[in-house]
Amino acid sequence: MKEQKGFLEIDGQSIYYEYFLKNFPNKATIVLLHEGLGSVAQWKDIPQKIYQNTDYQVLVYDRSGYGISSMPKADYPSDYLRYEAQIMLPELLNKLSIKKCALFGHSDGASIALLFAAYFPQRCSYVFSEAAHVVIEDISRQGISRVRKIYTKKLQKPLQKYHGEKADWVFYHWADTWLHKDNHQWNMIEELKNISCPLVAIQGDKDEYGSPYQLALIQDNCTLAQTHLLKDCGHIPHFEAWQQVEALL
Repeated sequence: MKEQKGFLEIDGQSIYYEYFLKNFPNKATIVLLHEGLGSVAQWKDIPQKIYQNTDYQVLVYDRSGYGISSMPKADYPSDYLRYEAQIMLPELLNKLSIKKCALFGHSDGASIALLFAAYFPQRCSYVFSEAAHVVIEDISRQGISRVRKIYTKKLQKPLQKYHGEKADWVFYHWADTWLHKDNHQWNMIEELKNISCPLVAIQGDKDEYGSPYQLALIQDNCTLAQTHLLKDCGHIPHFEAWQQVEALL
């Protein structure tokens, strides 16, 4: 396995990435997109598992403000999912000379993956979506409200392990964006209709941040979508139900 890692300057921000390359040329690349509090390190061994058990080369990166990437620019938008899908991800691919890729996204990362597939159909061959948010539900806001109340007591130190001094920004930007009244009607349903590549979307039946309605919307609006509700699984299927994830991937 050949590994390439480093930082790339994209739209005024320094973005950390790791790229696991095959020894044979022209192998397809799958890009892993982390959750709203995630980072490269928080994927743990998932990139290596995908690399070892598939033909994919694997690219994983810290989005703006996360992990060891730099803080985002001052005018980082509140609609950051679309910004990441329209600006940051395509430019990352450009800098690494990746013309077309598959995407594996979790939570916020899954929403970004779906948006990218809608905006750049010619560059996306496949999407694997875990716990995507395509609309903001009451259950989503309730879950975020619960963790916001316990952040300083239970989540701050664990997040500092991965995000350092940026941990408070990571948490409050995520939580306060989705709790703000201006975002209660946020959705990406129209974009879903533009996705033309094969798509597998999964969600746990015990996901505390979204209901099966998310899967129903994906199924109803994406022509080539397959959806799966995983039994006795919460918000992180790749840790809670890896064997099922691997089989569906």
